[in-house]
Amino acid sequence: MRIWAIAVLLAILLPVVAVTTAAATHADHDDHLNRGMGTVTFTQGATVSGPTVLNDHTTIVKVHETLSFTGSMIGTALTIERDVMHTVTDDGKTMMFTTFHGRGDFTGTLGNDQVTLHIKYEGVKNSTFARGNFVVSGDTSQNSDIHGEGHFRGTLTGGVEGGGSSTVNYMMHWTVSTHTEEPEARDTDTDTD
Repeated sequence: MRIWAIAVLLAILLPVVAVTTAAATHADHDDHLNRGMGTVTFTQGATVSGPTVLNDHTTIVKVHETLSFTGSMIGTALTIERDVMHTVTDDGKTMMFTTFHGRGDFTGTLGNDQVTLHIKYEGVKNSTFARGNFVVSGDTSQNSDIHGEGHFRGTLTGGVEGGGSSTVNYMMHWTVSTHTEEPEARDTDTDTD
C-alpha cells in the first residue's frame, strides 16, 4: 500500500516539476520581462473644456495634465485628461471623489533605453489618495516592440483639483520583443559561370 501511495504521488509531482522547469528555461527567448518602480507626479495644467455640470452630483472637466516619472521610467508624459467629479451623500455624510482617464505621449527613458511611448491611464482620487492603472506602447519604429503596464497608488502629496501637483508610487512591468521574422536568403542570380 505504501509503494502505491508513493507511485501515485510521483505520478502527480513529475509533470508539475517538468512544466515548472520548462517555464523557467523559456524565460529568455522572444520577449524579455522587466519589472520596475518609481514615482509619478501629476501636475494639472490649463483647462481644455468645462467644467460642465451634469447634475448636482456630477461635474466633468477636461484638462492638460503633465505626468513626471522617476525610477524605472524617467521622463515626462504630456496628456489630455478627463475628470469626472462626483459628490455622493451617504448616511448624511458628503463624500467627494474624481474618476479620471487620460492619454498622451511619454518621452524619456525606460530601463536604460531612450524611448517615445504612447501612454493611457485611468484611476480614482479624492483629497487624500489616488490609485489607478496605466499602459504604455511603442511609438516610433525603434520602439514599436515595447509594451508595458503598471499601477499607481498612494497618499497624495499635493492638491488634486485646480492646479498643484500630486505624487504617488508606481510599479510596472514591460516587455521588449526581440523576435524578428527574417525571410530566408534566396539566391536569385540566374547567371552561370
